[in-house]
Amino acid sequence: MTVSATSKSKTAFFPKSIPPVRRPRATGVTHVLDRLGGPGPRDLSLHAPYIDFVKFGWGLPLLVPRDAVRERIRAYHESSIEVSTGGTLLEYAVTHERAPQFLDEAKELGFDLVEISSGVIELAPSQIERLATLARERKLDVFIEVGKKDPHYQLSLKETIAQVGHARSLGPRKVILESRESGRGVGIYDSDGAIKWDWVRSIVAEHPIEDLIFEAPLEFQQVELIRELGADVNLGNVAPASVAALASQRHGLRAETLGTIRTSKSVRGPPAAKFLFFLLETYHGLDQSQLAQMSRLPRRTVQSALDSLRRQGLVQEYVSLHDSRRREYRLS
Repeated sequence: MTVSATSKSKTAFFPKSIPPVRRPRATGVTHVLDRLGGPGPRDLSLHAPYIDFVKFGWGLPLLVPRDAVRERIRAYHESSIEVSTGGTLLEYAVTHERAPQFLDEAKELGFDLVEISSGVIELAPSQIERLATLARERKLDVFIEVGKKDPHYQLSLKETIAQVGHARSLGPRKVILESRESGRGVGIYDSDGAIKWDWVRSIVAEHPIEDLIFEAPLEFQQVELIRELGADVNLGNVAPASVAALASQRHGLRAETLGTIRTSKSVRGPPAAKFLFFLLETYHGLDQSQLAQMSRLPRRTVQSALDSLRRQGLVQEYVSLHDSRRREYRLS
C-alpha cells in the first residue's frame, strides 16, 4: 500500500473536539480511585469525558479539612463527574455507631453516592439493606461492593455469586467486585494479579455484565478484561494516571487492542445467553459440550441460551468441518 503525500480526505485526522458525553453511562464505565493527593480534578479536566465516577479512597476524607473535601467534590462536579465515598469509610462509621451522622454529612458535603461494603467488618444482608435505605432517604445513591480485602480470608466463588445476587436485588447503581489497590490475591485475581477466568465466566453467566464493575487497578488487567469482555466492560479502582491509557484501550488505539475491539451487538435474554455470545465472539466455532465446559453452565441452560441466540439471528448452527457428527455454533 502506498501512502499519498497529500491527503485526499477533507476530514481532519485530529479532532477539534470529542463527541458530547452522555451520562450516566450504563456500560463502558470508568470508576477512578482518588487518594486525595497527586492528580486532582483540575489535572484530570482534559480526560474528564472518560471518567464516570471518582471514589475518595478509604477513610482519607477524615484526614483533611471538610472544606477541602467539599471543594474537591465541587471541582469534579464542574466536569460532570459523580463522586462516591469509599466503602471503608462507611464501615468505620458503622463500627463507631455513627452511620446516620456520616450519611447526613456526606450528603451535605456534596457526595453523590456512598459505597456499602463489608470488606473488613462483617455485615449481615439485613444490615446492608438498611444502610442502602438510609442512604436513599438522604437522596444518596449507592454502590454495593462484594468481596473481602484480606487475601487470607476470601469468599468462595459460590459465596461471591450469591452476594452479588443479593446486592443486585437492592437496586444499587452498580455492584462492585473487590480487588483492592494492589490487584493481587483478592476477588477475581490470584496472588500474581492474574485473572481467574473461571470465576469471571461463572459470575457473568449468572449476572448481567452491565450491572457489574470489575475493580482492575493494574493496566494489564484492564487490557485483558477489555479483550475478553469487550470495550464496554465497566472497570473500577482505576488510577488517575491510567485514565488516558484505559480510554485508548477501549477505543482500540494501542497495540494490545488495535483491531481486537468487538463490534457492539444488542443481545437480549438472560445472562447465560449474553455470556455464550461473548464466548462465541472470542473463540468462534464451538459445540455444546465445549460451551458447557467453558461456561460451567448446565447443558440444559446452554441449549436454552443457544435457542435464544438463534431466534435473535445472532448465532447459526453448522456441521463441523472436522467431524460431521458434531454441530458447531458461530456468530451470524
